Parts: sequence; C-alpha cells; structure tokens
Amino acid sequence: MASPSVRWGLAAAALSVAGAVGWGIVAGGDYATRQSAERSFVLDENFTVVRKILVRKDAAKQIVAMGGDSEFVEQNWTAVGGEIESLQILDPAWRLELHGQLTVRTLDDYVGREVIVLDQDVEITVDRVNSEVRLSRGAERLADYAMTTRFSRTPAETTQVELTLAQQIRTDAPWFAHRIADRRVLAAVERSLANQERAIRQLVADHRDDVPLLPLR
Repeated sequence: MASPSVRWGLAAAALSVAGAVGWGIVAGGDYATRQSAERSFVLDENFTVVRKILVRKDAAKQIVAMGGDSEFVEQNWTAVGGEIESLQILDPAWRLELHGQLTVRTLDDYVGREVIVLDQDVEITVDRVNSEVRLSRGAERLADYAMTTRFSRTPAETTQVELTLAQQIRTDAPWFAHRIADRRVLAAVERSLANQERAIRQLVADHRDDVPLLPLR
C-alpha cells in the first residue's frame, strides 16, 4: 500500500492533469465556422433605371459595403467593353465588364476593425448586372468571403435582385460552444443581406428621379 505522501502526490498529479484538460476545454481553440445565406426580392422599378443608378452612382463597385458590416476604403478598376452611355447599349449583345480590387474595413463583431482586400468582377449587360466578390487578402479571423449580387430584368420590366453571401470566420469558441458560434455567424450573414436589401432600396428611391428614362432599354 502506498504511503500517504505518495498518495497525495498522485492525487495532486491527477488534479493537475484534470485542471489542464478542463482549462483546455473552457479556453477553447481555433474554430473556423463557415456560414452562408441567400436573399431575393423584387424592386418595383424599371430595370433600366436601376442599372443606370448602379453605374452612375458607382454602386456596382461598392455594393459589398452596403451590408453595413464593412466600410469602403478605396478601389482600383479596369473596364472592358462599351461605355454605359454608348448607343451600343441598344444592342442586345452590349456588354461592359469591370475588374478590380476593392479595399474595405470590416466592422464585424467577430472579425473586428480590419482592412481586407477583395477581388471583384462586375458584368453589366442590357438585361442584368452581376457582381462577384472574393477574398483576396483577409484579416486574422476572416478566412474566406464570397458574395454574389445579381440584378436582372423581369418580364414586367421591373428588377429582380438575388443576394448570396458566404463567410468563414475563425473564432476562439470552445468545443461546446461551436453551435453557438455557428448561429451567431449565420445571424450576422443574414443580417448583412437584410441590411444590403434596405440599402439597395434606399439607393434606388433616392436617385430614381435623377435618371432619364431614355433609352428605354
């Protein structure tokens, strides 16, 4: 039978190990949660008017900042194709492409205030405006970011808007809080899309009277 001193030593060692394991569980580690959401709505506004607003107000390039979880810093762009005022816009094959980088400062609760760089491709045709955004250089906690924004002409000449956003964020949530982190990041993604819808609606409402209706398409 072990002596009292040996027994006390073993007990202390066991407590030390248990404490270390317990601290590891509570303290957590690097948990990356990827969440995505979609949102669609119709603007009761002629698509041509919406397209002109997006281009003339530079919104097609800065639309990523409309969600309220980031603020615009700067942009660098190159254009391929016709000019927006060109008479070729009456041609169904008319097309304008914008490629470049957009720098924003994040305002996300998990990511914090970090400057990130996004690659963005914008395609504008007679009947649609598509914006594809991908993470080029992220922050410590932002592992991935991808957003798609699509505006398209409906048969009724109004504007269909489709939004998708996916984010992968590194958190320090312990294993038992992974689902909580998932829910919070998903809620942030859904909130960003809701804010983006409000911003788009407000943008159109503020500038619809500034855009002439001709040409009709």
